[in-house]
Amino acid sequence: MRYPWRHSWWACLMLFVAATVGCGVEVVREASVDAEPRYARSMGEAAAEKAEAPAEGAYTGAGPQRPPNLGALQRKIIYTATVELVVESFEQTPAEIEQLVRKHGGYVARSNISGAASTPRSGEWTVRIPVDQYDAFMAAVRGLGEVRRIVSDSREVTEEYYDIEARLRNKKTEEKRLIKLLEDATGKLSEILNVEREVSRVRGEIEQLEGRLRMLDDLTAMTTITIRVEEIKGYQPPEAPSYGTEVRRAWEQSINAMLLTGRRLSIAAVAAAPWVVLLAIVFCPLLLWLRWAWRRTRRLAQTAQSAQ
Repeated sequence: MRYPWRHSWWACLMLFVAATVGCGVEVVREASVDAEPRYARSMGEAAAEKAEAPAEGAYTGAGPQRPPNLGALQRKIIYTATVELVVESFEQTPAEIEQLVRKHGGYVARSNISGAASTPRSGEWTVRIPVDQYDAFMAAVRGLGEVRRIVSDSREVTEEYYDIEARLRNKKTEEKRLIKLLEDATGKLSEILNVEREVSRVRGEIEQLEGRLRMLDDLTAMTTITIRVEEIKGYQPPEAPSYGTEVRRAWEQSINAMLLTGRRLSIAAVAAAPWVVLLAIVFCPLLLWLRWAWRRTRRLAQTAQSAQ
């Protein structure tokens, strides 16, 4: 063989490649064998965490609970109404309204009456009537005169009412814990004062909630009705007035306008009288002097003319 060193070099090269490939395969096999249980473990942990996680929207015990089912609770509704009436004689209307209110177990919260016997009068009453007497009272009010307008409204406060009740129970429980802590306190004075401040704060919140609850109880137990009554002589429903009614109304309106104009003119004359006297005192001497000066100038002119 002429070049034996070439065969030795190729043999060394082939041995090196074989050794390198074998090591690489072993490393890849070890890496794949080691990665498989890690991947399995990570997937198992993820599945376990997903199984332990609560469903979306489920109550976990942390944070506020869902509101109670309102269908199983007594509904709390605030009712209000407004009634506008027209009457021909206002004389007995206030007494009739007060009698109806007492008859149906209510009371008059506010009243306002304006006008005099010689002029059209009107009145407005705000009354409180129990809810179970609402229909009967409204039917009785309609009989007091001609109905011009009726407006009724309602507002449900059931959710607000029971939410306040739940908050009130929680606050009272918190107050009891703070009072117990204050009774058993043996620490520093500053800590005791902090607890007392917390008790005062919680007590203030309890009183506010109790006040709101009492107001809702009152508003839902009794309806609020506003009654407006206007006096119109010879009033007829606007849909079918007769010819005689129209003539009578026109005559009464003309007479009333004439009397009102005369009254206003007389008041204006009385109001202007002091000014007339004052102007007379100031301007009368001036007018007299002007008249004397004019006559004197006229006499002088006549004298000069006759002298020529």
